[in-house]
This record gives sequence, structure tokens and C-alpha cells, in this order.
Amino acid sequence: MLACWIAAAFAVDADALEARLAEIQPLRELRIQRSAPAVSSSDVRKAAGGTVVTGLISSNTGSKAYGVAVVDVGIGRFWAALNDETRHPGYTATAYSELISGRVCQSGRRVLQYLPVPMLSDRWWIGIITTNSKLMSQSGGSVREASFASSTDPTEVTSEAGQKMIANGTPLGFSKGGWFMVAVDDRHTYVEYYLHTDPGGRIPGGMASMFATKGVRQNIEAMTRYAKEAKSSCAIQ
Repeated sequence: MLACWIAAAFAVDADALEARLAEIQPLRELRIQRSAPAVSSSDVRKAAGGTVVTGLISSNTGSKAYGVAVVDVGIGRFWAALNDETRHPGYTATAYSELISGRVCQSGRRVLQYLPVPMLSDRWWIGIITTNSKLMSQSGGSVREASFASSTDPTEVTSEAGQKMIANGTPLGFSKGGWFMVAVDDRHTYVEYYLHTDPGGRIPGGMASMFATKGVRQNIEAMTRYAKEAKSSCAIQ
């Protein structure tokens, strides 16, 4: 009964959602992440019904996973939550998150992140986050994108706490991807999340793919919960 209630809380009209996505389709040409997979009509309609849809694309260069969802949070609030990485530990799977250059919530910032991995070596990386100001401006804020890539240069980490964290973990192979968001109405946001990653170290391909898909689902759910529960340090816009 609880699961049905949760699904209903996220549901929107599938035909209306597809019409909205058709309306903003030309704006996808402005995306930073051109390699993000195209989402099928079937996935869109499942997301409209309240499902967090995930998928995996075969690749010889690491796991490519994606997720699609409709969250019951306005785009401004979801955007503020997404861009507040230093406060994500406790919501996401990352245990440590430190701004090492740039400004909180601003495009171009670099954020050290540390991920505990049960039964394996923990992973660390520096996330380089770029927000798509052109897309946001041309859509009047109703379509947005945050893109990320990773670095594992230890010389970028200068704080004592950060150096201690990376000394206890293994650098991630690489990670890149992005979040694409479309305002459905004032209370609902359509979300696509794309992650292309190589965890590094000796992790079997099947296990890495499972972690990637699970991570996509968990991140969408974590960002939704953070947006609802926490007071973000980023401005809601």
C-alpha cells in the first residue's frame, strides 16, 4: 500500500509529459553532454507513472548507466539541491565532500568526493562541475543541465582532511556524465541522469555495471530527498 502511495505522489500524465518533452526537443542541441543516451518513449511513460527507470549501455570503456524519473519537486528546488555537493554526505553514498576550488554552487567548481565501497577499496575523485548557462537562459530556466567530469590529481588536494581521505582510498578510473532537467509544472520535474564510469582497480565488469545502475537510482532518490528535507546553501532560482 505504501509503495502505491509513493508512486502516485510522483505520477504525472504520460501524454502531457511526452508533449512537454517534444516541445523542448530543439533545446537538446545545446547540451554539453552530447553522448548522453536517447531516452525511449517507453521509459518516459514509465517515469510518468512514478517509476525510476534505469538502464545500462554496453561499452568497452567502462559502464554507461542512465536513469529517468519524474520527481515531485519544482525544478528550482531540485537544481539548488543538486548543486550543493558539500552537504550531500548523509543523503548520497559519498562519505566526504570538500570544495577544493571555485565557489559552492557555481559552475567550474572542483569538489573532492570519497565513496566507501563495501568489501573493496574505497574510491575518491575530484568532480569538475559545469552548469549549462546558455540552456538555462534560452529556456527561461525551465530546462537545465549540470555536467560533470573527474580528475584524480592528488596535488589538487591541499587540506589535511582531504589528504587523509585520499590516502585511505583508491583513485577512481574516471567518471563523466550529467543531469538534464525539464520543468513539467511548478511541482514536478522530469530528470534524466547519465553516468559513464570506470571504477578503477580490479573490479569485475558485471559488478561495476551493477554498481553504476544502482548508483544512478540511488542518486536520483537521494537528490529528491535532499531537495525536500534540507535547506540548500544554493539559491533557489
